[in-house]
Amino acid sequence: MNQIDSEQLLEQLIDDVICAKSIESAKDVLYSVAKPTGMLLKAVDYCIRLHDGQFRKSGEPYSIHPILVCSFVAHMGGDESMLIAALLHDVVEDTECSEEELQFEFGEEVAVLVRGLTKIVAIRENELISSSSNEKLAASALTFRKMLLVSIEDVRVLIIKLCDRLHNMLTLGVLKPEKQKRISEETLVVYAPIAHRLGISSIKNILEDLSFKYVMPKEYAGIESYINEHKQQLQLKINSFSQKVSEKLLAHGFSEDSFIIQKRIKHYYSIYLKMQRKGISLEEVLDLLAIRILVHNPKDCYLALGIIHMNFNPLISRFKDYIALPKQNGYQTIHTTIFDNKTIIEAQIRSFDMHKTAEYGVAAHWKYKSGGLVSPKLDWLSDIKAQESDDKSIEDLYEYAKDSLYVEDIAVYSPKGGIFTLPRGATALDYAYEIHSEVGLHAKEAYINRIKVPLLTELKNGDIVRIITGDEAKYRCSWLDSVKT
Repeated sequence: MNQIDSEQLLEQLIDDVICAKSIESAKDVLYSVAKPTGMLLKAVDYCIRLHDGQFRKSGEPYSIHPILVCSFVAHMGGDESMLIAALLHDVVEDTECSEEELQFEFGEEVAVLVRGLTKIVAIRENELISSSSNEKLAASALTFRKMLLVSIEDVRVLIIKLCDRLHNMLTLGVLKPEKQKRISEETLVVYAPIAHRLGISSIKNILEDLSFKYVMPKEYAGIESYINEHKQQLQLKINSFSQKVSEKLLAHGFSEDSFIIQKRIKHYYSIYLKMQRKGISLEEVLDLLAIRILVHNPKDCYLALGIIHMNFNPLISRFKDYIALPKQNGYQTIHTTIFDNKTIIEAQIRSFDMHKTAEYGVAAHWKYKSGGLVSPKLDWLSDIKAQESDDKSIEDLYEYAKDSLYVEDIAVYSPKGGIFTLPRGATALDYAYEIHSEVGLHAKEAYINRIKVPLLTELKNGDIVRIITGDEAKYRCSWLDSVKT
């Protein structure tokens, strides 16, 4: 069962990490998730010895931090080199240890990972710029660029860095309010989107909610008090709906051990984003509740969907099939929203393998060591590398990278059924350039679902797009403000 209850496992680990206040208790947490091999034990001793006499703002011995970061990396299925690099990620920067010594003691692979982590010199606490300063953007952009360029060489660096940031966010309470806000802003803008693009929703959701609390305390408190006030009522609704769905699945051929239903109240930050996106109040957010049905294979996903739609009224406008059209980060799930006794509830349906990919993304292969899992596409890293070689300022690169990380994708079709993935908000002209730069350059007419439209018409998920080209190249500077890619 623990391969399925990954959210609960991570929540339990976070509770253990928060309670670990001594080196011994931190080691206990680590050895509960990682096998204490000879090399790992050596690295733990090395970490404690090198950081001896150093303390965190909380007054705790500094080595507790890398040991707990290592625990998160172990939970993500990191290999031995990743675990050792997590333990020693600050030694070159903050102690007398040199890269050469590190390589001699722990091998080249560990040294390369630590070098990658050291290159990402996170904006140090004492150098943090006030959150209202214009320098903020340049500083975040630098961190961002370093992170992305290093990770093109080895994506494992990013996983360790995300685990490092997760522990820093969990211990943010001891810092001054302006530093809390500054680090949280950077987490929302840099780290959570990277977790999203790597497909690691388990870490992304926690980073977003932790940051949200510090960046917008009033909005966070509003959602928290509303949820707490209505918790009992919401819990009764979700329990009742979950029970009904379970009965319907059992009545239509599923056996008790062939599916699991998880139920939850949505994450606070995703509720806030929905309010912003739709311009609505908290009371108007219709679907605060969600269930997730996990089954054995893709065929069962569609079978479960059919049973749900036959027994509950769906909101068809809210239906999305990411199994047929996976997201760029490898995410595959069917989303449908249904009415149940005046309550609107989102139901997600995915296979157990899809669930592993959704929770752990690029790390799922290490964690489960099984084939058949879909990997996130990492070509956005190469795109950013290409942008970097253009003569762009750091801030431009930052805006480009931030947009390409945040934006949800849409899928559109060519008249022959070819699938093209574009960022949400893309136009028919973006699509033309996606086919080929020459097609974009000579595009003169566009047809969306057989209807002639202007070239700058925004595309919607599932549109069928046809481009007519002419002999002469056509382009206008004003188009630059309308295109997305």
